[in-house]
Amino acid sequence: MTLISLLLVLAIERATHKTRHWQADFYFQKYLGLLEKKHLLTHDSPLVNLLAMVILPPLVIWLLLYQWHAPFISLVINSLILMVCIGCPQRREQYRGYLDAANRGDTEAANIYAEQLGYPCQTGNSLGQCLAWINYRHYAAPVIWFIAFGGAGALLYVLARQFLHYLAQQRHPLTDKWQQVMTLIDWIPARVSTLGLLVVGHFSKATPIWLGYLGDTEVSSRQLVTEVARAAEYVEPGDIGCTDEPCTMVRLMKRNMMFILVAVAVLTLGGMLR
Repeated sequence: MTLISLLLVLAIERATHKTRHWQADFYFQKYLGLLEKKHLLTHDSPLVNLLAMVILPPLVIWLLLYQWHAPFISLVINSLILMVCIGCPQRREQYRGYLDAANRGDTEAANIYAEQLGYPCQTGNSLGQCLAWINYRHYAAPVIWFIAFGGAGALLYVLARQFLHYLAQQRHPLTDKWQQVMTLIDWIPARVSTLGLLVVGHFSKATPIWLGYLGDTEVSSRQLVTEVARAAEYVEPGDIGCTDEPCTMVRLMKRNMMFILVAVAVLTLGGMLR
């Protein structure tokens, strides 16, 4: 069931343009509005309240699916949730805009699109590394959580990610603590995802970096993903308007997603996943 959902959703997501009703942010804003209306989310909300806001919706969905014992209904609901949770049409359009601007030599427009994609950034990542991180946050991580816990897992990850973005925008006093929560949530997915980069990229160059960070509890997930990605498919970053490095990094992340699908297929055939 997991493999069927992944293949179906990824194929549809790649072939179509998702409207706002199929995007996680649409439902998150509705959820956010409800919480604020009920005064459950304020500037003084404690961390335990935020944790409850993230955990309860996925928990309810998981319990309902567990009680129903209906494989087909579970397949449909999990697939619908995954369809909403993965991808980021806005970032995809910005990336395409960057490529179009770069190809026609419009450096000013390319620079605007690059800024929308988070480049330059405080971490000093190249544009390609920024794209690798975006891909991880919107594809690899939700998919890995989906593989482990179904639609409830993907929903949990997306809610946690969206709350981090919201808290940072609001300059909420719990932003730093929630970043620590996200580090825990990303800890295993970041290492599993980057393991795939070793296989689909330059294994000998990326492996020492991956092993060095494997048990490191201090390194950020972003640093792990971006540094392993760069070692797995190194291309010298160019100036704004250059497409070689970002395109190469995007292709690497697409190969990594294919590797994850192959791994799921093998685990399914081996009876370790259903």
